[in-house]
Amino acid sequence: MELSGSNQSIRCIESSRDIQLPEIEVLVPRVEAAWSALQRQYAGYISEAEIDHFFACFVFGLTTPAYDNHEPSLHFDVCRALVSIKLPPDRADASLYSVPAPTQAGVESARGLIESRGVKMGRALQDERSDLEVFSTAKASSAASARLGSNEENVQ
Repeated sequence: MELSGSNQSIRCIESSRDIQLPEIEVLVPRVEAAWSALQRQYAGYISEAEIDHFFACFVFGLTTPAYDNHEPSLHFDVCRALVSIKLPPDRADASLYSVPAPTQAGVESARGLIESRGVKMGRALQDERSDLEVFSTAKASSAASARLGSNEENVQ
């Protein structure tokens, strides 16, 4: 479910408690792209359950930089909400709660690489958002200084 207000979209996470996280919207395009990439790369080579689990591992990695210092249940709820964008509830839960037996050699190492790629993307997103916040703060400060300077000229 999405709500609109104050110029930003907020996605509500359905869980035991309603959570509104505007920052989750930043993750959605990455989640959708990851799902497409996993389908392209692994469909027909490994089981559906393994692909679903790879997807959950990516989402967990992607969200770890932003939610690592939060309550674990919140992080898990965010992961469930994001995984549920592409998977029906039963597959989403299975992908998050169980690790399927590998059907091919290399599945274990791929799982770790996929999660670490998610962490790397999550950190890059945090850095990007941090840079934007610094830029916005600097721009606002500069604008305020400019207004202050023009007010001083009017007083004299």
